[in-house]
Amino acid sequence: MKQILTLVALFGAMALQAQNTFTYKTKNAEIILLSEGQRASNLNNLIGATEEIIAQTAPDKTYPGATNAFLIRSKGKNILADTGVGRELFKNLETTGVRPEQIDAIIITHLHGDHIGGLVAEGKAIFPNAKLYLSNEEFKSANENAKKILGFYSDNMELFEPGDDKPSKLFSNISAMKGYGHTPGHTLYFVDDLIIWGDLTHAMAIQMPFPKVAISYDTNPDEAVKTRLRILEYIVKNNLTAAGMHIPYPGIGTLKSDGNGGYIFTPVK
Repeated sequence: MKQILTLVALFGAMALQAQNTFTYKTKNAEIILLSEGQRASNLNNLIGATEEIIAQTAPDKTYPGATNAFLIRSKGKNILADTGVGRELFKNLETTGVRPEQIDAIIITHLHGDHIGGLVAEGKAIFPNAKLYLSNEEFKSANENAKKILGFYSDNMELFEPGDDKPSKLFSNISAMKGYGHTPGHTLYFVDDLIIWGDLTHAMAIQMPFPKVAISYDTNPDEAVKTRLRILEYIVKNNLTAAGMHIPYPGIGTLKSDGNGGYIFTPVK
């Protein structure tokens, strides 16, 4: 039953979506979803999803998926968390009244193309006044394509070391913590009592009730699972709200334990 309820909540969120943006307010910030698109994803890339798990969570052999970035408006600053692939990014920003040159900072969770694709277009940096923040470990792991994209921001980029078991302050009311496994330097960001968890999950309908299921996109699936279990427990313990780059619309929600090693995710309204 718990898996069916998770599916209903996630599919319901997709069905109700009428726009690409959604605003959630914390104590000191607005977190605005910038959706690059919602979709139904197949199961081909899942690792450890047994037939029983699939029967319970994805009986039609698909699950709700999404690609998201987020705009953080806090203390007079406009901060992007990732940039998606750039397909809907600029149109979405326009609806918020923010122009690319008004972005002050960009915090990057990791260097996969669906997170940094919106940084560059037509051979130039799209956000000329933005400082780019990236973890040291993720920078070291950059492939040639990522290095080329980062090169457009080389004069305005800051590398940093995220916290280990608790967030370390990055600037203002934003902090960062290691979330390694999906990539070598995958980073989680905290804005007040909200965590932007990047690619901690890809298949919410499956990885919430069964968080030990991994995905082939993970550089280190075993480490990614350990990180997911640790962070989900941390979120519940600290009563945090969560935002993720592959959480279906509205991309933000709350968590609670289901009492059986899994979690129940409830989208915010």
